[in-house]
Amino acid sequence: MVQLLLIADLASSRSDLAARLSAAGVTLRSMTAAQSAEAMTGSDQTGQAMAAEALHAGADMVDGIVIDCPDLRGTALPLLRGLRQTGLRLPVILLTATPAPGEEAEAFNLGADAVLGRKAPAATLLARIAAIQRRAPARKAATLRCGNVVLDRASSTLSVDGQPVEVTPYELNVLDMLMSARGGVLSKDRISEALHDGDAEAAAGVLRVFICRLRRKLAERNADDIIRTVWGVGYRVEAPAAAPGHAASHHALPRPVASGSVASGSGTPAAARA
Repeated sequence: MVQLLLIADLASSRSDLAARLSAAGVTLRSMTAAQSAEAMTGSDQTGQAMAAEALHAGADMVDGIVIDCPDLRGTALPLLRGLRQTGLRLPVILLTATPAPGEEAEAFNLGADAVLGRKAPAATLLARIAAIQRRAPARKAATLRCGNVVLDRASSTLSVDGQPVEVTPYELNVLDMLMSARGGVLSKDRISEALHDGDAEAAAGVLRVFICRLRRKLAERNADDIIRTVWGVGYRVEAPAAAPGHAASHHALPRPVASGSVASGSGTPAAARA
């Protein structure tokens, strides 16, 4: 079954399209774009805020995103830019009535996969998403970058200033989730559920330990301090505030009993702080 995230700037617009998509058998997540932008000024800030909220709404866990915001330049385009800046590679379709001159071209330049009329049939939306997925199998091979830290999904490798960092598959997956949601806070339960088939309780202590280990490995390579703890909630990745290569030096953690490699996930430290 297809799962979509529907983002609309008006509740009435959202409910109308949601009814059509639900009737076509689509499982929907939804959010109202205006909620993210009320207190923001400037299109870049607005787009980043809305993208962070979209990730919280499950943008990284669906088959595609439909943005139904008639004001392309004021809402849809900043949101689209923010989503692509996080590294999100899912199909994104914009719905609009009549785009102003240049808006449709700008939408494609920012990473839109299609721009359709607001009354497009649900079947047309689903056919477009299916076609996009067939044409773009390489979307999963994206490279995520934050500061001097680079995660290459194609080769499942992590590097700092071009120097490889040996990490376990679990550590790589944790960082992938955080970097994909760059700027947004991911709860500990959400990360654990995603990486342990919904069993968050079994992974509660493991996540904390591996975050500590990941921070230490990055610090040893003089990485920017990109992983932040949001106390009582979870973690987020954000661009470094200080000059590259200096922020992480303050956060080196005690060396665990044994460190893991890509080939082995053993050696969990006895005590860690996250």
